[in-house]
Amino acid sequence: MNAMNRKLTPSISRVLGRAVAVTLGLSAVAVGWHQIGWVTPEGVAHAQYPSGSGGSGGSGGDMPSGFDPEAMAEGPDAPLSCAPIPPGGFAGVTNDRFYFLSEVGGCENLPCFLASVPGTVHANATLVIDELCVLDGPIRIPSRFTLAGVGPGGEGMLVFQDLPDNMPAISVEEAVGVGGISEIVIRDLGIFGDDNGAWSAGINVSGANLITLDRVRVSGFSVGLFGQDAYSVRVSDSTFYANAFNVMIYNNANHWRVRDSALSLATFYSVKVFGPSDGVRPGNNDHLFSGNRFEGSLMGAMMLGSVGTMLMNNRFESNGLNGVRILPSASDTRVVGNLFSTDTVHDSSASTKCGFNIGLPTGDCPGD
Repeated sequence: MNAMNRKLTPSISRVLGRAVAVTLGLSAVAVGWHQIGWVTPEGVAHAQYPSGSGGSGGSGGDMPSGFDPEAMAEGPDAPLSCAPIPPGGFAGVTNDRFYFLSEVGGCENLPCFLASVPGTVHANATLVIDELCVLDGPIRIPSRFTLAGVGPGGEGMLVFQDLPDNMPAISVEEAVGVGGISEIVIRDLGIFGDDNGAWSAGINVSGANLITLDRVRVSGFSVGLFGQDAYSVRVSDSTFYANAFNVMIYNNANHWRVRDSALSLATFYSVKVFGPSDGVRPGNNDHLFSGNRFEGSLMGAMMLGSVGTMLMNNRFESNGLNGVRILPSASDTRVVGNLFSTDTVHDSSASTKCGFNIGLPTGDCPGD
C-alpha cells in the first residue's frame, strides 16, 4: 500500500461508515450514537451549553465554547502560490466550458486551478469532480462557476482532512461592489470532513449571493453549511448529516431557501438561525425551510431567533430535547402544515403564527 492509500484509507472508512448509518435510518439509535460520541467533531464533542441556555432548555441562545463566527466567516486568508494556467488552457480539454478534474491536473491541482481560473478560457464554466479527491487544505470557488460531481453518492467526491480551526473546506467568492453577484453552483457532489479541527465548516457562503446547492451530501464538519452577509442561498434535494450543526445562518443574511432535503444526526441543533437573543444585530430575515426531513439530532432540530422564518411541510422525528425551539427574539415565525412524529415546539416568542400541523395539540405551537 503506497503512501497515498495509507493516508486515504481512514477518511474513506469514516465516509462509508456515515453512509451506512444514514441508510439504516434508525432514528432512536442515532440519538444514542451521539451520546457516546460516535460522530462528534474533535474539539466540539466536549463543548457544553451553559446552564439555562437555549441548548439546555432555557430561553437564551448561547453557543458551545470556542465558537468564533467572525473567524469562520473569513475563510482562507493567504493567497496560494500557483503557476498560471496556460494562455490557451489545458491541453486535452475537449470543452473549455465543461470539463473534468482529471483533465486539468487532477486532485493535487484543484486548489490552484480554482484560484487561477478567473479570466482564463476555463472561467465561467462547469468543473466535474470525476475522482475521489483528498485535500489537506481549503478551496475557494470563483464567481459564475459550477463545481459538480457525478452524483451525491457517486465516486467523485471531496474529502478534507486536517483542516485548521475555524477553516471552511469550501468557501465562495464574495460579491464585490454594488450589484455584484456570485452566481455559484455546487451540485451532485459528496463533501466530507474527517472530524478534525474545532469549528470547521463544510461550505461557507459568507459575503456571497445567488448560491445554489443542489443534490449535495455534506458530513463530518463542525458546521455543514455556514453563512453571514449571504443572500438568496438556495439548497435543494441535499443531505446534511453527522455535523455538529448541519446549517448555521449567523448574521445579516436573508432569503435562504432549504427545500426537500434531509438534515439529520447533528450533535447539537440541526439548524441554528441567529438573532438578538444570541447577541448579534437583528439582520437575519426571510428564511424558508420546506419539505425537509429533520431526524435524530441530539439537542433538537431547529433553534430560531430571527425575523420571518417559515417552516412548512417538514417532518420532525426523534430530535433530542425539542423539535423546534423559538427564542424570544424571533418574530413572525410561521410553523404551518408540518408533521411532528415524536417532537414538539417550544415557543418563547409573542408573534409566532402556527397551525395545521400534525402531531401538535390542536395543531398549535405550545408556549413555554
